[in-house]
Amino acid sequence: MSRTQRIIAAAASLAAAVSFAVTGSATAADTPGHQALGTIKAADLPVPESEQGQVRIGTGKSCSPIQPSARAALGGATMACVETRPLVASRTSTAWSAAQTADAEACDISQPGYWTWTRTGGMCLNGQEITYTLWNDKGAVLGTGLMNVKSSMDLSATSVSWNELITVKVIAVTGQVTSLNVSFDVSCTSACSAPSNRPWTGARTLGVGAQASGSVTYNSNIASGASDSFQTKYHMYVTTTGSIPTQPNVNWDSPVQAKIRCDAELATPGCVIPERRASLEYSLSDPNHGAAAAAYGFAQANLRDWAPLSRADGLNDANRARTCGSQSSDPFVLLPQYVPNDSCDEFPFAGSFEGGTDGALCADIIPLFQNGQWMIYEARTDKPVTFDEPCIRGHVALDANQSAGGKYGAFVKSQRILDTEKYNVNIIA
Repeated sequence: MSRTQRIIAAAASLAAAVSFAVTGSATAADTPGHQALGTIKAADLPVPESEQGQVRIGTGKSCSPIQPSARAALGGATMACVETRPLVASRTSTAWSAAQTADAEACDISQPGYWTWTRTGGMCLNGQEITYTLWNDKGAVLGTGLMNVKSSMDLSATSVSWNELITVKVIAVTGQVTSLNVSFDVSCTSACSAPSNRPWTGARTLGVGAQASGSVTYNSNIASGASDSFQTKYHMYVTTTGSIPTQPNVNWDSPVQAKIRCDAELATPGCVIPERRASLEYSLSDPNHGAAAAAYGFAQANLRDWAPLSRADGLNDANRARTCGSQSSDPFVLLPQYVPNDSCDEFPFAGSFEGGTDGALCADIIPLFQNGQWMIYEARTDKPVTFDEPCIRGHVALDANQSAGGKYGAFVKSQRILDTEKYNVNIIA
């Protein structure tokens, strides 16, 4: 062997050692003499969908007569109207800054005028403008007050009680309106209740630049083994005199698109916003289960077009037996010469309704880390891969297989994936 050849061989050996340290899967002692099916590269992976949902804040308006005894003090005002709308572009300065929302981690303030939420983090409202207007009997405006409202709800996937911080700030006043008196309460639907439903006691009198802020508490009275979905409801009472109306003159609900779901179906009860589908991510560079990630990535990209899976509680053993075990009409044959400590790792997962296909119908593949990337090979010359298969059986080292399964089990609990619920499986670099 020449000196140049020895240097190349040494470099290749070093690269293999580094690959093993990074991925947890050594390169094969010898590349199988089977068809190469392609590579799984980070650059080719789709961008996961956003973890945050959003919807524009709604609009509303209500009017009520001014009590005769208060009209003279308000310059002859006979009617008060309250209108709510999302923050308008011409008044972006009325939105809270990042520093002002440091107490509300659930909020995304990059787009004031929207409700925003995540599955497990909570929900917030930022940039809701409320205008109070006084009118006389001729239809002339006598004064206005502009307010901005924000709220930040911090849900917990391991508790059925949670808090919401609510803040009302007066931005501007004109004419007969020199200050505003604001009271506030909340409620919720179905099995939810609000044991502490007022962010502050009574009415707060607020001049320009002043704000009232406080927390409310919700609780879901969910029965064991059940789940419940609901919305939160908000009631605001506004006047410019010392009295507060007996009925709220501003009402809104949390978005119907972002219903909160609390359940007591898992070991510990908790709440999520299921509109955001949970995403289970496996990394190609993970030292514990990179090979499993490559196998799943091949299946998602080539056989399933990244379709979601749906949890099948209690079917894991039966499904696995049909795909990898004794109930398969085509036994899975271990290949330790290519994958030390080889095992059968199926996708779709045995714990999903999409799993459980007879192993004879699956593509048998070998993921191997070679030359800095994951190569996918056919595992059997007598069973060529057609790319029409509904599933794969991957030759994956048992420790990587078990690590990937443990990640799935933790994911089900942390994201509160209920029976039949869909979830995404994403592969990342």
